[in-house]
Amino acid sequence: MTLDLFTLLVVSALVILTSAGMFVAEAWARAGDLVDRLWTLSFAAAITTALAYVVGSLGDDGWWANAVGNGASVLCVWAMWSGIRAYQRRPHRILLSGGLALVTAAAVLLHGPDGGPWAGGALVLGATAVGALAGGIALLRGRLRAGRAALVLAVILLVAGLFYAVRFAVFILAGPTSPAFEQYLGTSVATLANTLLVNAAAFAAVTMRARTARAKAAEGRNFDPMTGARTSHSFEPRAVAQLQRSAETLAPVAMVHLVPDGTEALEIAFGREVAERALVTCGEVAQVLLPPRALMGLEPDELASFQVLLPGWEVDDAVAWASAVRKELIATTVAVPGSRVRIGASAGVATTRAAGYRLAELCDAARGAAQRAAADGGNRIVVAGAQERSETR
Repeated sequence: MTLDLFTLLVVSALVILTSAGMFVAEAWARAGDLVDRLWTLSFAAAITTALAYVVGSLGDDGWWANAVGNGASVLCVWAMWSGIRAYQRRPHRILLSGGLALVTAAAVLLHGPDGGPWAGGALVLGATAVGALAGGIALLRGRLRAGRAALVLAVILLVAGLFYAVRFAVFILAGPTSPAFEQYLGTSVATLANTLLVNAAAFAAVTMRARTARAKAAEGRNFDPMTGARTSHSFEPRAVAQLQRSAETLAPVAMVHLVPDGTEALEIAFGREVAERALVTCGEVAQVLLPPRALMGLEPDELASFQVLLPGWEVDDAVAWASAVRKELIATTVAVPGSRVRIGASAGVATTRAAGYRLAELCDAARGAAQRAAADGGNRIVVAGAQERSETR
């Protein structure tokens, strides 16, 4: 049995409507944030693309539907890219995404009814390829810690981007009526590929957003139930108050940003539970060694790390404490399937003498130092300031 193109487009539209609709319904059910709205726009665009191409295949009178479908196809990948940027606390650039979609749709409208089914084809193929590749690269290079779901979504976007890049190249070099394009990269093949990719992307996105929703629910509590550290809900006001008191007398305060090494690799290799076990182990060790009056909070940006405020401590005291935590953590093992592994920790230290008494600046300085410690190989301590130094003792 063979399916004609119209039947294939209808079946694809129904399948995409079901899978993409799953994400939209799930986002509405939890009163989603900006990321949910942007990704809802992306999956709504996927549904619009599928339905528009069904209408466009009915006859020449439906040529305008190709403009809608082409614009929605571009918006699908670029809105996904915008959502990824918003997820990573970066400017979402949705106006850029919407502008590209409008330009793509306009390219078809400018050709009018005589433009044929491939009017504006080069633009839609090229823009879709670039958008998908940009989204996949952003996921792999960004500060997003969502484990396997993020990796799956990145792979889906990269595969889609490469597929459309190949279509674009063959379209330009040989044309849409060439045997190579029609047989291997034509509408039927693209419809099947898009159906599979949209389905997989919807499941990955639902998994990522469900995890974020759980984290936000935990933020309303004073203490994180998994690690025992304070959430930002209770850490930030207490830290701000402590810094204000210290600023009145110019008393020193140190901030240590503590990051267990290799949690992302553990999550990819063994699953989220093992990665969370490593995070819990790091938190337990730090809390056992926590001095009086210190405050310890869980980093709110899903980076699997801790912020430790040490009132009255100078930089050398904070470095010594971070070094003690690092050494104790190395001596502790974490169970993985069939074995046990040791984990290290990277730490960034900042003080009010270098960063001032504002919590945001102090956290940023310590976080930046911890990121440099991890980038330098991990299992070390970096001190932020005018004379930045690294400790591996």
